[in-house]
Amino acid sequence: MKNIAKSLIIIILLFGILPGHANADTVTHLRVGYLPILDHLTLLVSHAKDRCTYEQVEIEPKMFKAWREMVGALKAGVIDAAFILSPLAMDLFNNGVDIKTVLLAHRDGSAITVKTGSAIHSAADFKGKAIAIPDRKATHTALLNKYLMGGGLSLKDVKAKVIAPPNMIKAMKLDRIDAFIVAEPFGAKAQHLGVGKILVLTKDIINHHVECIVVVNQTLIKNNRAAIQEWINSLIRAGKWIDQDKLKNGSKQVARLMTKKAKKYLPHSENTIIRGLQNPSDRISFSDLNPGLDDFQTIMDISVQAGIIDKVNLEAFIDDSFYRNSPDK
Repeated sequence: MKNIAKSLIIIILLFGILPGHANADTVTHLRVGYLPILDHLTLLVSHAKDRCTYEQVEIEPKMFKAWREMVGALKAGVIDAAFILSPLAMDLFNNGVDIKTVLLAHRDGSAITVKTGSAIHSAADFKGKAIAIPDRKATHTALLNKYLMGGGLSLKDVKAKVIAPPNMIKAMKLDRIDAFIVAEPFGAKAQHLGVGKILVLTKDIINHHVECIVVVNQTLIKNNRAAIQEWINSLIRAGKWIDQDKLKNGSKQVARLMTKKAKKYLPHSENTIIRGLQNPSDRISFSDLNPGLDDFQTIMDISVQAGIIDKVNLEAFIDDSFYRNSPDK
């Protein structure tokens, strides 16, 4: 009997049919781009919590410091998927890049931050001022234009400078800019350091707005639907866990998970991450990641209005089937 049992164990190990683990040949490897911003927490929390239990997919997060670096990697096939600005992704799709969006990364989450002591108190005060944006085709650029319109201005009335998010605080210190609009935790960090002051949260420009989204190479989607579904389910669970931690624990568990020495996902301190998610705790949300057509229509419309992209065939761009089929939504 002992010899039979040993033989069975050997067969199981050889053929990779241990419970809870797929054969290596059936696992889909996804290299996923992200930036060091809190908008991309679902990717990182999902990886931290579920990477050892995936059965059909293996996720490799790859951090970039600037959006254009990520775009280059996506075009070159260096990465298979990305957490990316929605207008930028729409523009790539319009220009033939083989991607579809399968999920939202989050909702809301950015802020317009002005230099400490600045005379800028409202939209009308931005005339002639230099303001940093993370990319010309960023959601932030469209939201900034909408905000400026409330003061009788537009992007034409300000000096918009593209600066990588991690460099914005330094640019403000050096007096290169009067303000910046970007994802957290940079606004909260600038305010904590006394360099800047948050003027308005983007949720107060358009409440519950789409910003960063999850895009995947279309060929991978067609050939690996079960693997993509497993990943999407994990991302949805991660989003809900982040929001629960915000309300129940003041984001302490999220911050701790992102800064562990064994696997440090973000180059920020625990306190910086907490400040970027709190005060108020609804400044960014992760629970509703449904890539709905109406919400994309809103972002597309303000992006077209700002002159940063052309109209997009949203029905061809969005694949909401993974969200609809998820038992975790």
